[in-house]
Amino acid sequence: MIKRMSSLLLALAMLLSLAACGGSDGDASASTSASQSASSSAEASGTATGVQQDVVNVGIEADISDFNPWTFTGVGANQSIWGLYQPLGHYIDETYYPALMKTYSFSDDGLTMDGELYDYIYDWEGNHFTADDVLFSWEKICEAYPENTQLVESVVKTGEYSFSFVFARALFVGEFDNLLRSNFYVTQAAFENSEDDMHTTPVGTGHYKLTQYTSGYSFTYEKVDDFWQTDEEQIYARDMANVDTINWYVITESAQRTIALEQGTIDICSSISGDDLDKFDGKNGYQLASVPDNLSMNMFLNCDDSSLCSDLNLRLAICYAISNAAILDSVYGGKGTVMYDHAPTWATGYNTAWEQEDNYYHYDAETAAAYLAESGYNGETLTIICTVNETSVNTAQMIQNFLLQIGVKAEISSYESTVYSQYIKEPGMWDLMVGTSATSVYYVQAIYSSFSQERYSWGGGKNFVMDDQLQELISLCMVSDTSTQENIDALHAHLIENCYVMGLVNQESYSVIPDWITELTLSARKTIIPGGCTYE
Repeated sequence: MIKRMSSLLLALAMLLSLAACGGSDGDASASTSASQSASSSAEASGTATGVQQDVVNVGIEADISDFNPWTFTGVGANQSIWGLYQPLGHYIDETYYPALMKTYSFSDDGLTMDGELYDYIYDWEGNHFTADDVLFSWEKICEAYPENTQLVESVVKTGEYSFSFVFARALFVGEFDNLLRSNFYVTQAAFENSEDDMHTTPVGTGHYKLTQYTSGYSFTYEKVDDFWQTDEEQIYARDMANVDTINWYVITESAQRTIALEQGTIDICSSISGDDLDKFDGKNGYQLASVPDNLSMNMFLNCDDSSLCSDLNLRLAICYAISNAAILDSVYGGKGTVMYDHAPTWATGYNTAWEQEDNYYHYDAETAAAYLAESGYNGETLTIICTVNETSVNTAQMIQNFLLQIGVKAEISSYESTVYSQYIKEPGMWDLMVGTSATSVYYVQAIYSSFSQERYSWGGGKNFVMDDQLQELISLCMVSDTSTQENIDALHAHLIENCYVMGLVNQESYSVIPDWITELTLSARKTIIPGGCTYE
């Protein structure tokens, strides 16, 4: 342990000397210029790899700042919290992989989930994890996220190692997944013994424990020697420990993260400037791993009667006038995929056949002009609203230029995010809204989030569309029993036919990893879990 700490402090000293050299801060979320690597991504695996790595050093752009299992925030936390704590289980590609919860079942009416824990779970301090700890943790989860836990009416203990979740209604598609992956659980004894509610003294059931933390600089995870799950067949990728020691280094500037990689101070980094990615594309012992972002760039068309875009023919003219392939190349450097719907191609429920449809808005200036001639457009100026984010503004400018080519005038109004979030709720403020939309896993969740009338105070979708047939299709696709591919295809077709939104680009995020990582394991938030990766 002394040798490891000495190595850590030496590397930290190197980072401090690097930081003193200055340098510009690149934008890792902007376009990239490197090629995609051949590395695959492992979401789950039944057995642990036989290759163990002694030490892995990871560079992160922001400090974790808070190790509490329910209040952790920031980029650093999203990357590094995995491994300390565990959820009840993992639901990956519609398959359940147990963590704390060995088995579960739903009642016939879908209103109750009965879960059973392994009866031999212990945290690092030797506290026995039981159903009481599930109830305790859930109370803390509700305190931290009251707006996201209302679906659960109660959690009831039914035995020493069994419990029930009672729901206000039957779960929609994807909600069981969200229930599992979004919440961590700890023992009440460990939490109450913590002097600071685990903000800097975490104690979990995971494969790693925190052994060193220097705020703003670094922290270290050490593998737990007596991990509670002794059945290796029940240890899945996100809960593995294929590394003995994980050192996390906080390096706030992209240029300094690049230097740290070049000098071998860090092995993994998920936030490198696009201008520097080429340095690690199959060079100097590194490779690039690409991960589709959960944020996609979309263009919503205002369907309120006060907007010019309430005219369907004008909406169709606008969409056929825009080349999202050109936006991908120009704004994102070609690193991503064009979209054929509001949700990206990787979403569960997405149908690849949609990409070949004649009725999607494949760029066609003649078709756009024909729809424009059928519309009521008379030379008015449309308003495109977006945030001041460079990517959003550049996308809006390209849309503005495409529209000008068919004779449609548009002006761009860009705002800080807080102002933007208010103005998009006012139908008179915009005609076209350019911005990102999140998709967790499921196609229908993206549609529900943007178009379900129950989500918006004005009783319509995000773009003020009032469409009873659309609501019926969303309802069908949100319920497991009727969420068939046939109904999903019908929902997709209805959106395209009515031209409510145009999916533009799903960006790819790149991580730099060493050649000796052969397979990645990603968290539910698509961040790399070093302990779960496969090493050669």
